[in-house]
This record gives sequence, structure tokens and C-alpha cells, in this order.
Amino acid sequence: MSTIAVTGATGHIGSALVHHLLKAGHRVVAISRPSERLDALKAAGADTQPVDVSTDVAGLTEALRGADAAFLMIPPHVAHPDFLAYADGIAANLEQAVRASGIQRAVQLSSLGGDRPAGTGPILTAHRLENRLKGIEGLNLLILRPTYFLENHLSSIGMIKGMGINGGPQQADAAIPMIATADIAAYAAKRLNAADWTGTAVQELLGSREYTLQEATQIIGKAVGRPELPYIQFPYADAEQGMIGAGLSPSMAGLYVEMARGVNEQGLFRNVPRDAESTTPTSLESWVEQSFVPAFNG
Repeated sequence: MSTIAVTGATGHIGSALVHHLLKAGHRVVAISRPSERLDALKAAGADTQPVDVSTDVAGLTEALRGADAAFLMIPPHVAHPDFLAYADGIAANLEQAVRASGIQRAVQLSSLGGDRPAGTGPILTAHRLENRLKGIEGLNLLILRPTYFLENHLSSIGMIKGMGINGGPQQADAAIPMIATADIAAYAAKRLNAADWTGTAVQELLGSREYTLQEATQIIGKAVGRPELPYIQFPYADAEQGMIGAGLSPSMAGLYVEMARGVNEQGLFRNVPRDAESTTPTSLESWVEQSFVPAFNG
């Protein structure tokens, strides 16, 4: 079997991907900052490389060297005072390490909107990484562009409990596809197992179907015993201040508001054609029962 390096290995997608690849019999190099989660991946059978991808280009290069393929992403950092600069630094490090290591196959985690050069908030960082990796001669690159994560709904738990509402800057009636991070990991594992692309390829991942935030709120409310739970659209400025109050940096909060504007005013995530390959199995309804309700009750 192949040796596959996974950056962001301790996150939702990365850790699930590591386990999928180990189960398939691959040697997996798990790359992340030192942590108990990284130790747990070592205990599960992964070779671990405690590397900070934002600062350690040499360590990242060595972790990639000799691998048959890699999963590449920019780890989130919602409290960073300048998230774009932080992400651009990681993108530069990833490009340099891929070039220096000689790796020839990679899957990049991007996002719907990763083809757009502006107006997408934090997705701009994925767009910039896409362009860096596309420029590497001889790299067979598969760009995954998933939609809005179902896990984003977990950030509403405090609001639901404390205020009796769900809300945000996005329109209540804008239908967008939503995806479970577990499905992204499973799809990445499937393609890394197959190693079935050459040159640069792009795959959108759209979850099981589209939901409005009003519909999502009704599903969540019913599941947690609050069937009348409303979704309230907040003014952009109020939403930004609320995110800062919740611990996001002003930089990150501003980017999330920009993304919401993109959904509301520029059609980001909306009306994306789907097919069997881009449709993934986990519905919002099942994810709420399996993940949201335990987190809410815990």
C-alpha cells in the first residue's frame, strides 16, 4: 500500500481521513502541532510528525518526503489577528515543501467559491492555495470544493440555550447545500485509495441536499425539544460584533461577514448543479441526531 501524508491531521476532516487510510492498509504520516490528539493518532497506528505548518518549512518538507500522496489544507485559526496573512504564510510553506519533497500526487481541501478571487471571506485563502499548487509542474492535484459544513451549526448552541433563538448574517430563505465533515474525509480517502486523476482535477462536494437556514433551524429545534425555535437574520455589523464577543478575532469575524454577503448578494454556495459524484450521504436530519443533539445536551 501507499504512504500518504495528511496535514491538519488532528482536525475533524484530517483525523477521520487518517483512520480511513489506516483501515485501508496505508502507511499514514499524520502532520500537526504536538497535542494529545496527535498522540492518539500515533496510538492508532499512524506515523506522527509534530510540525507547525505555519513556521516549520523544513519539518513539513521532511514529513512529505517519500510519500506517494498528500492531503493538503490550511488549518483554521479563528482567533488569529490577521487570518489572511497567517493562511498565506501556510500556503507558501505548503508550496515550498511540495516542490522540495518531490511529491507528485496531492488532494487539496478547498471550498465552493475557491475559484473566485474576491468576495468569499475566508475561502479566499483556499483560492490562493489552489493557484500555488496548480503552478507546480508534475503535481497531480485533486482540488476538493465542499460546501458549507454541517458542523458550523454547533456554534449556535450557546445562542439557542442563552437567547432562545438561532441566527446569523445569512438570509433565512437562501437554500444552500450542507455537508458533514465525515463525508469529506470519506471521499478524500476514496480518491487517495484510487489515485485515479492526472493533472489538475476539481471535485465539488455538496452534501445530501440543499437547506435554508430557516429549515435547518426547524430541524434542530425539533430535535432539541424547541420546535418553535426561530432563525433571525442579524444586521452585518451586529453579527460581526457577536462573533468577536464569542472569541473570533476582528479579522476572522470580518471575513465571515464577507462570506455571508457572498451568500446573500452574490450567490455563493447557491444553485450549484449536483450529480451522483458530488452528492454525499449524510443528511442534516441524521447529523443533528448523531452529532448536534449530544453536543447540545452535553
